[in-house]
Amino acid sequence: MAFICHETRYHYPQPASQTIQRLILTPDQRKFQHVKNWKISLEGTRAVMKSFDHHGNIVHIVSQQEEVSDILIIASGEVETYQNYGIYGSHDNLLPLALYKRETSFCKMGPELRKLNSELPSIKDALSFLHEASVFVAKKIIYKKEVTKSDTDAETAVSLGHGVCQDHVHIFLSLVRRRGFPARYVSGYLMTSSIVENTQSHAWAEVYLEDLGWVGFDISNKISPDENYIRLATGFDYQDVRPVSGLRYGAGEEIMTTEVTVQ
Repeated sequence: MAFICHETRYHYPQPASQTIQRLILTPDQRKFQHVKNWKISLEGTRAVMKSFDHHGNIVHIVSQQEEVSDILIIASGEVETYQNYGIYGSHDNLLPLALYKRETSFCKMGPELRKLNSELPSIKDALSFLHEASVFVAKKIIYKKEVTKSDTDAETAVSLGHGVCQDHVHIFLSLVRRRGFPARYVSGYLMTSSIVENTQSHAWAEVYLEDLGWVGFDISNKISPDENYIRLATGFDYQDVRPVSGLRYGAGEEIMTTEVTVQ
């Protein structure tokens, strides 16, 4: 059982006259995951709509129509997870699997990625190849914080030679899609103290195989997701699963801070 608290604060030194934000901060009941309770608490803004996007993620729209200096968004709750040995299973939305083979703005092949692609090990068995590709990316792109940013694409991360879980996933997606595999980005949380990025938002990849369905690969930690992983959302890349995104009306600076706790 995991207790999660994901807190996002916005501060506007010059008050914002209006904001509208999309929240993807609610885990769904999934295979191997039972949401015991979950809530989103808001200060300085209010919820106006709850819906699902085309990936099946739960989406909240929040907005405020009067000047504010601070906005606080807290998503919290308890989630029980079960061992699934990295296998998520059958396709879970109405999008054709072919769409998961396309390049995206974060996962677009350039010279650096093409060179990396040429160095991938040649293994005929699909599952073995994917595991080797995952380890290959982690070894080539050394895990290091504060080298890349949230808008860094896979090509740039390869050229830097360093990155975090988001970069590892984008690079892995770029390479395996090039080989013809449907692959997607998964966001969530990790609750193990012995490996990378404990008590923080985390990201991993899933690849669709005909005989197994969606199979998970945590590139940063060189393992398959297990009962220590809480799924939050899936998408073609990070753009689809941003926890908080939106627009602000009004001049001045915006300061955002995020704190995530997983116990």
